[in-house]
Amino acid sequence: MARGLVLILAIFLFISWRSMVMVSSAPPCRSVIDQLSPCLPYLTREDNKPASGCCNGVKYLKNYSTDKEDRQSICECLESVSSRFAGLDFSLIPSLPKKCGVSIKLPNINSPNFDCSKA
Repeated sequence: MARGLVLILAIFLFISWRSMVMVSSAPPCRSVIDQLSPCLPYLTREDNKPASGCCNGVKYLKNYSTDKEDRQSICECLESVSSRFAGLDFSLIPSLPKKCGVSIKLPNINSPNFDCSKA
C-alpha cells in the first residue's frame, strides 16, 4: 500500500514541478519509490502531516522535475505500481509541496488515473 501511494505522489510532483536544479537523467524507479514511501502515512490519512522523510523525498525528486523525459519516466514508474495499493487519498497529493516547504505547483488530483504523456 505504501509503495503505491509513494508512486502516485511522485508522478504528480514531477508532472508540474518547476525545478531550479537541472539533472541529466531520472533516478531508477526503485529510488523514486524509496524516496516517497515515507509519505504513505500522510497520504492514507494515518498522519495529519507529512513526515520529515517524506519531505526529504519530495525535495530529492524536485531535482528531476525540469526535464520532461525525466518527469515521464518517474510518472511511469509510479503508475506501474500504483494499482497495488489501496487507501490513498489522492486529494492530499497537491498539498505535499506546501506542507514540505517546496515551491511546486501540482494539478488537482482526485483519482488514481493519470496521463504520463502530460508530465
